[in-house]
Parts: sequence; C-alpha cells; structure tokens
Amino acid sequence: MKSPAFGVELFQHAPGAILEDAQLAERLGYDAVWLGDAQLLWRELYVMLGAVAVRTTAIALGSSVTNPVTRHPSVTAGAIATLHELSGGRARLGIGVGGTATGMIGVPSATRAQLAAYVRTVRALCAGEAVPGPQGAMQLTYASAATRPPIYIGGSGPKVLALAGELADGVIIGGGTCSPERLEAKLSAVQEGRARADGARPFRVCLSAAAAVHPDRALALAAVRPAVAVNLRFTDPAWPLSEPARRAREAVADLYRHDEHMSPDAADKFAAAIPDEVVAEFAIAGTPAECLAKVRAIFAAGVDEIMINPYGVAGAPRRATIEAFAREVIAPLRG
Repeated sequence: MKSPAFGVELFQHAPGAILEDAQLAERLGYDAVWLGDAQLLWRELYVMLGAVAVRTTAIALGSSVTNPVTRHPSVTAGAIATLHELSGGRARLGIGVGGTATGMIGVPSATRAQLAAYVRTVRALCAGEAVPGPQGAMQLTYASAATRPPIYIGGSGPKVLALAGELADGVIIGGGTCSPERLEAKLSAVQEGRARADGARPFRVCLSAAAAVHPDRALALAAVRPAVAVNLRFTDPAWPLSEPARRAREAVADLYRHDEHMSPDAADKFAAAIPDEVVAEFAIAGTPAECLAKVRAIFAAGVDEIMINPYGVAGAPRRATIEAFAREVIAPLRG
C-alpha cells in the first residue's frame, strides 16, 4: 500500500494560530493544509493561504472549499494561480456548491450545472486560456500551464460526488463519512463519475473528518460534537443512517446556526442531542487505538488522503490534537 497521506483543515478563527498551526503541521509531516472559505465567519481565505505559503516550504495549500456564488471565476482563478506561482506549485483548489458562505448572506447555493461550468472556466483561466465572458473573452494575462493547480470538488451528496469523479482532479468527501456503509456508498458515487471521465487523468480521493484523539474516549468524543452536529444537519437523505443518527439529526435541526459553524465553543450545546455512538459514525475520535483502527479502515476502502479537522480536547488548543494525531496515528501507520 502506498504511504498514507494526511491533510489538516484549519478553519480561520484566529490568524496567528493559523500560521503557527500550519508550520507545526509541516514539521510533523502532514501533507497538506486546507483552509475554509466563509466570509463573515472566518478570516479571508486567500490572504491566509498567502501568509501560510511564505511561512512554509513544502506542504500543499488548499481551499476546503470555495464556491461559485460568492466569488467570480476570474477572481478565484487570479487568486489561486497567484498562490500556485507564489508557493512553487503547492496550491490545490477545492470548490463546492456553497453552504455556510452562501447561507451567511442568505443566497442560494450553486446548482450542479453552475458548479460544473465554474470548474471548467476556472481551470481554463488558470491555464492562460481565453474563455467567454459577459461582454467578450476573459483571459488571465500572467497564467500558463504552470499556474494551473489541481481542482478538487468537495461535496457529500451522490450527484456532486459523481460530478467530482467525472470532471475534477480530485474529490473532497465531506459529511463526516466515517461509517463503513456511508463511505462505501460515497466512493461508489465517485467511481460512477470516474467511469465517464478520461481514465488517464490522475485523480485523488480525500476524506474530510473532524478528529480528536485522547486516552479518555469520552473527552475525545465530546470535543468533536460541533462538527458532528453540522454533518448531521446537512446529511444527504440518499445515504444510510443508523436509527440513533436519525434521531440526533432531528434534535440538532433547531440548534444549528451558521455563525457557529464548526466552532469548538459549541460543544456543550450539542452534548445532550448527540450520543457517543453517533459521534463515532461521523468523526475520527476516541482513544489512539480506536483512531488508528478507523484510519486504517478508511485507507483500505480506497481513500488517498484523510483531512483532519482537529478539535482540542478538554480545553486544550487544536494544535495539541494536531500533535497527538501525528504521534498516535500517523507515525504508527508510516512506521
């Protein structure tokens, strides 16, 4: 089996911590840093990615994820091509239909057709090609094949995952897909799209999941409840859910708020609504042995990279989880 790859998602609650945590992740051997895109909630994606680029030397730099609604394709192409150039080819562009970014300003998310058109347009612009615009051709003057990063489509529904397989260079499987049944179903949707794609095109499967590792299992599970609540709130009805998860989804529906999206400060809010057995379905959390076993199963299913969204345990900062996960999970896997 090829060497397992790991990314770390660092949502931009505090700019200084982002830079320090990204440098820590690089020192510890993580393969990628992914930052989110939700204006009004987190610090600006491309400003922070540029700052991380100049503070690091080798780690890949990705968006997890931007969307076609809040950013014009020419703006996204210019930003990511500049980052790719600045970082020596380390950029990855993750794009989805929208969610928190669109919800925060009360506008609809993109349709799949809009997402597909956006991906094609941004890819062409990043490569220096001319594309049709509202009043004539658009072209990024400084772009070339060297400034075109790989594009990943992020999503959790079957049709978006199939679109990723067909159109993108990679997929970011969201939704806290940590149960074997849902993972198998989502990978099947990606493969359905891959069957329609150019088989010669390289493709990378990434899975995004909240993570917390600690000798005290209960503390680790408690830490990731905010992320589990988000995943329950937006779980596509096409996927299998256990009966406890169905009940928990109903319980969190009235508790979720866009301005608390993925916030570690919301853990207590969801404590009564999400039992431990449901947390285990939607996150990589628990003792070191439990996390290692879950990670092994995810890679064995066909995932190329696990992107952890680290949550600090019992008041500890998230960097403690970044360190613990590298020590207790990544190191044993890599030998």
